[in-house]
This record gives sequence, C-alpha cells and structure tokens, in this order.
Amino acid sequence: MTSARLQGPADGVAPVSFCVLGFGDAVHWASLALMESLRTRGYRITGLLPLAGDAQWRQGRWRSDRVAQLQGASSFAFPASALCTAAQPDLRDQPDGEVDVEAVVDSHAVLATWVDVVVVDALGDPDGGPTPNMGDVAQALGLPVVIACEGSEQGLQKACGLVSHLRARGLRVVAWVQSGPQPMACAAGIPCVGAIPPGDLHEPVRAARHVDVMRLLCALQVSADPSATGVSANARKTGGQLF
Repeated sequence: MTSARLQGPADGVAPVSFCVLGFGDAVHWASLALMESLRTRGYRITGLLPLAGDAQWRQGRWRSDRVAQLQGASSFAFPASALCTAAQPDLRDQPDGEVDVEAVVDSHAVLATWVDVVVVDALGDPDGGPTPNMGDVAQALGLPVVIACEGSEQGLQKACGLVSHLRARGLRVVAWVQSGPQPMACAAGIPCVGAIPPGDLHEPVRAARHVDVMRLLCALQVSADPSATGVSANARKTGGQLF
C-alpha cells in the first residue's frame, strides 16, 4: 500500500510530532486545541491517546468520548483502535490504568506514515507511580513534550516542577499551553504557545484561535535541530519562507 503522506520538498522541513503532558483534563483539551490550530493551517493531523480512562463497555465494544473527540479533530477517519490501543475488547482483563507502551509506539509509527503531525494526548499521571506513566510513554516515543498547565499560581508551580522532573529524565520539554487568558511568567524558561480562556477551553475550534502556531512550530523545530534559528515548514504551506 502506498502511503497517503506526501514527501516534503528538499527545501522544507516537516513539522514535528509531540506529546502533551500535564495534570488533569487540561491535557486533553489542550491537545485538541493544538490539533485544531495545526489542521486549520493545512497540516494533516491526528491524535493518539495512550489510555482512555473514560472508556466504557457498551453494546459489545469500548466507547470513549475522548477518543471520539480525537477522531473528530483528526484529518482522516482513523478507527478508534488506531487512536487508542488501550481501549480494545481483548484488553478488558488488564488492570485499570495500565498503559501498553509498546502498542502506543507501534500505533504512533503507523499513524506517522499518514499524517504530518501526531499529537499524543498523554492524559494521565505524567511522572509518578505506578509505572508505566505518561513520562515513560513520551520517553519511549522519543518525542518533544508540550506541557498543559492550569492558569493559576499553583498550577504553574506544579508545571514547573514537572518540567524539571521530565528534563532530569532526558525528555525535551519545548513549550507550554495554559488554560487562562493571560500568559503567566514561566520559571522553567520555555515559551508559552497558547493562553486559552477557560470559557473556550472545551471548544477546540475557539480554543485554537488562542494558539500561536508559528511559535509552537519554532519551538518544536529547535528541539529537533538545536542549530535552527527558525522553522521552514512544508513549502506547500509557507512558500519555503523562514519565520
């Protein structure tokens, strides 16, 4: 089968897939906002949810609102089994909260052949026990990390602590998104690529308007190539210009 993904031009650099980590449901909604913001700029997008904690067994199969939302935000009509390997009938006997890291890595590899960017919605424990946790997932995938943070002083402190822990593990934490209208100062030294008002957070189309896509792409590109001073996206979308 021939991949639907077009090869990038020689003078262009493909966008970079990434993981979204943090605390609480803000991770999921930030992932959807980032997906929507990239998709509206012409990139082919999909999400990947390592664990669907809201999955319920209905009418002979797993159903998850979160997976359905990722399907809706994706550029292609991928089946739920491709976007969340931990919500399948043959995994009913697994302990609650257990992530199959190997299956996530395999799914990411397949999805990445079809789209420009895979956004890993790593909703769950980012750096604690029991393992494997979402930090382990990001480490296994080898992808840069975007932090989702609540727009409060306490939320920012927790996020900064998480950045330190993830960096100590060798993960590349490149940017953050907050659920709050005004970007707060970040002691971790990473750029804020979106400050989403709480009223828009659960509406991905509206939330995406508060994401600085160019800043996100630059942060991701620098993580892939530290010598880069800018990011040249696919020339189909930017005309090969640097920004």
